[in-house]
Amino acid sequence: MRAKLLAPAATKTEFGQIAANTDTYDYDQAFGTYHTSEEMAQFLLQLYDSSYTVDWVNRETFTFELSNPRFPIAKRSK
Repeated sequence: MRAKLLAPAATKTEFGQIAANTDTYDYDQAFGTYHTSEEMAQFLLQLYDSSYTVDWVNRETFTFELSNPRFPIAKRSK
C-alpha cells in the first residue's frame, strides 16, 4: 500500500465562508496569499501522476514542491 500526501496552505474555496458562518468571506483580507481551488486541483494531479509521495507548500515562496517522504523511516526506533 502506498499513500500520497497533499499538504496545502490557504486555498480559496467555499470553506472560509461556511466555517465563518457568513454570506461573504474575503480571502485577500484573511490571507493575502492563497491558492485557488483550480490550482490545488492541478497540484493534486501532478502529485497523482508523479512517483513522489508528498506535495507540500514551501512557506518561503508559496510554491508547491513534490518530494519523497520528509522524515526517514524509523526501523526499530527506541
